[in-house]
Amino acid sequence: MHMDRAQVGVVMTALAALLFGVNGAIAADLLTALPPANTAQIRSILAALTLGALAYRRRATRHGSRLLGLAGLGIILAAVTVSFFVAISRLGVGPGVTIQFTGPVLVLAWQRFVSKRVVPRSAWLAAGGALVGVALISKVWEAERLDLLGLGAAMLASVTFAAYLILSGHLGRFLPAVTVTAYGFAFSALALLAAVPVRLPPTQPLVVAELIWLVTLGTVAPFLLEVGALKRVDAGTVGVVATLEPVIAAATAWLWLGQILDGWQVIGGLVVVAAIAVVQRYTGGEPTPIA
Repeated sequence: MHMDRAQVGVVMTALAALLFGVNGAIAADLLTALPPANTAQIRSILAALTLGALAYRRRATRHGSRLLGLAGLGIILAAVTVSFFVAISRLGVGPGVTIQFTGPVLVLAWQRFVSKRVVPRSAWLAAGGALVGVALISKVWEAERLDLLGLGAAMLASVTFAAYLILSGHLGRFLPAVTVTAYGFAFSALALLAAVPVRLPPTQPLVVAELIWLVTLGTVAPFLLEVGALKRVDAGTVGVVATLEPVIAAATAWLWLGQILDGWQVIGGLVVVAAIAVVQRYTGGEPTPIA
């Protein structure tokens, strides 16, 4: 069966979401052997080298006098990665990924109150639905059992994810996506090297294999798939299809790590996914690969 360009773009985005979703479970397993900050540090270094080589090969290393913005992007990327890793290590993959994925709701607020764009009622209803979904998946009614550090890390991951989407979207108007991402990871690596003492990972084969996945199939490959998809289909559609990621992440963690979600958490996750799909359709945000 022959697929047209738009169908190929959707398939590429779905495959990227699959890789990102599985990556959450792999990262969570890796975090049992290496602290979140060091995991983020190693990932940033290896991703910077890989994407930097790719940018060099494509002759896309010129920063167009936007080095300060790219440095800021790298610092934000370091913050979102560390907070995301802390969240999934404490809350579990499904809740951590889902809460972080509410970042586009904050992008929506930015567009309304800072960029002064008119936001339709359906988008605000969806944003409210996403907050309800977060309450369900985190089970806020069990206040005495809440992991406040994990919940705070997930919320920080959402805020910094939104900031990353906004700034990378701005820089993407002037620079190729591979340039923005390569510099972002390079400055993220520098920030984490300055802030976190270097700790080499254990040399067990499983840990090494998971690190290789984290960088190649968990970062670079889905990034290239999404860049390719955006050449074939509009960014809004890519954003909607990318909401498969939390579902895949939760399912993978359930099957592989035994992180079982109860009924309310499953409902909450599905509510968030549906709500973010609506928000992404309005904002047309390109899902930037960071986790």
